Formats: sequence, structure tokens, C-alpha cells
Amino acid sequence: MILVKIGRLVTVAILVSSAALGCTVENRNPPPLKTLQVPMDDVLKQNVITQDVTLAVGDTLKVQLASNYSTPYRWAPNAKIANSEILKQTSHVFVQPSSDTLGAPGTEVWTFSALKSGTTTVLTSYASIVGRDPKPVCTYTAKVTVQ
Repeated sequence: MILVKIGRLVTVAILVSSAALGCTVENRNPPPLKTLQVPMDDVLKQNVITQDVTLAVGDTLKVQLASNYSTPYRWAPNAKIANSEILKQTSHVFVQPSSDTLGAPGTEVWTFSALKSGTTTVLTSYASIVGRDPKPVCTYTAKVTVQ
């Protein structure tokens, strides 16, 4: 009986001290994440790729485009955002292929944050990094609506 009362008191003390320190579940939850993906087959077979996505203010958008770094082709790392008041690029990284197969494609990953309501586009292109003013072999556009 005494142990049960002590256990209850300890539980209450932990809950009260957590609340006093501002520890809540809400503070540890990341913003909702939406992901758009394009596989290597699509990059090689399509000249123009367009995807639509709807986000809420505060959401995170991740765009994952296949890319083969064993060739001289790369996606432009700084995506062109039509309205940077609506959406902000927060990162761009290349993720190595998970396969050891020679010439296996990896993935270029952009992360964006939805800042305010509106509609905008995100554009990047897949072109050779060799030569003067190479023309893109593929362009990617995400049409983004933030509500």
C-alpha cells in the first residue's frame, strides 16, 4: 500500500516537473514532411518532369531526384524558386547509391520549408558539368501550393 502511494507521488512529481520545464510532446514533433521522388528511368526517358504537391505553412518538402555521379551529369544544386516568400530551400545533398554496382545512380535531395500561403514553383535541371553552356537533358518542376 505504501509503495503504491510512493509510486503515485513519484509519477505526479515527474509530470509536474516536466510541465514546469516546458517539456511537451509537441516540442519534439518535427513539422510534417512530404516527399516527391523521381527514379533514374524517368530522368533518362523524359525531357520534362512536373509534379504537384500541397503543403501547409510550416511543412517540410523533400525532393529526391535520381542522379548518376559516375557520369558528368548533375542536377543544379540551387533550385530556382519562383516566389521565395512562399518556399525556402534549406538544404541540398547527394546521397550515394545503396548498391555497389558500377554506375549505380544515387539521389540528389533538396529540402524546402513552407513559409506562407500561396503558389510557387521549384525548378532544377539535369545537365552535363562538362563543356560550355551545356543544354539540360531533363528539367524538373514542382508546382507547390501552400495553404
